[in-house]
Amino acid sequence: MAKTNYYPQLDSVRGISFLSIFVYHAVHPAFGSSWLGKLMLYVYGQLPLAIDVFFILSSFLLTWLGIKEHEKRKQISLANFFKRRVLRIWPLYFLFLLFSFLLLPRLAEHAGFTMTLPDPVYYSLFIANYYLPAHVFFLQILWTISVEEQFYLVLGLVLRFLYRHLVKIFILLIIISLLFSIYVWVKGINGYFYTPTYFIDFAMGGLGAFLLAKNSPLLRWMQSLKGIGKLTFYCWPFIQILFFFLLQSIYQHDLLDLLNRYLFIAYITLLLIEQLHNPGRSRMLEKNRFLILTGRISFGLYCFHGLSITAFQIGVKHFNIVIPSWSLALLVLLFNYGIAMLSYRFLETPFLRLKDRLRMI
Repeated sequence: MAKTNYYPQLDSVRGISFLSIFVYHAVHPAFGSSWLGKLMLYVYGQLPLAIDVFFILSSFLLTWLGIKEHEKRKQISLANFFKRRVLRIWPLYFLFLLFSFLLLPRLAEHAGFTMTLPDPVYYSLFIANYYLPAHVFFLQILWTISVEEQFYLVLGLVLRFLYRHLVKIFILLIIISLLFSIYVWVKGINGYFYTPTYFIDFAMGGLGAFLLAKNSPLLRWMQSLKGIGKLTFYCWPFIQILFFFLLQSIYQHDLLDLLNRYLFIAYITLLLIEQLHNPGRSRMLEKNRFLILTGRISFGLYCFHGLSITAFQIGVKHFNIVIPSWSLALLVLLFNYGIAMLSYRFLETPFLRLKDRLRMI
């Protein structure tokens, strides 16, 4: 991304999100039955909210760039919008699918293992989030890419043809998401993988970008945060987790989980606005090289981490290796970083350079 449109803070947020997802998938600790153990278990159960962060970030950045392009050129190139998305996602994604469906089954068969593969059509058409039969873990986790691709199609069309109604459409998506979430709760349906569940993520990210681009009065309030107000803002996720943990211990209800998620989505949106409007306020996000690197290569990290976890677990079991779960997770993480960095350097970077040539601002 051109320097004028590169925000290391967003890479740091993306990096933290990946690490949260990795810990949730790679480590399954037993915390015990004490009060502290129950609190730690509740915190561990909140890690999947990092998926919402990925969606909010995508919508925020794409909407921000779309607004800037429209302000500069008075229109948005739909062709270039989709070409940029294809160049960012498709090369690594489809190479991973080819490896998973064509080469890996033969390797597994040769080693004496069996694999439960899904219908490749669902993954090829980016509708894997609606494929319900059980299948290998390292492909299941790619359902989020299908959700993002479905939204990219909607956002591109909205930016090109309905730009004047951008805010109204985001509000409509929020309403649809709320109604859908309530509907699946009433009917007892698992709506976790369904795209309408995440309309609110994409809509809030888009609204955040709009408020930032249009210099909303909200920005002045966020800039005025000092002292205890600033500290409370940055510590809010921990405050919210503790609050809902205590509330759930008194009154357990699924709607509390829904409310917790919605408040978290709103907070992440505000955090992104605050970070871009007040650069330098949080050096941890703007200057942390590890988090920035993690965010930069996060697509490869995410695509490969399921396979890395599976491969190491099979290897440990096959060779009867006794190793603490956290130590194994660290080895998997280091290996996954190596694979992702190679992917970023030799596969993704050439396509990213082509993508940047299509950037309109």
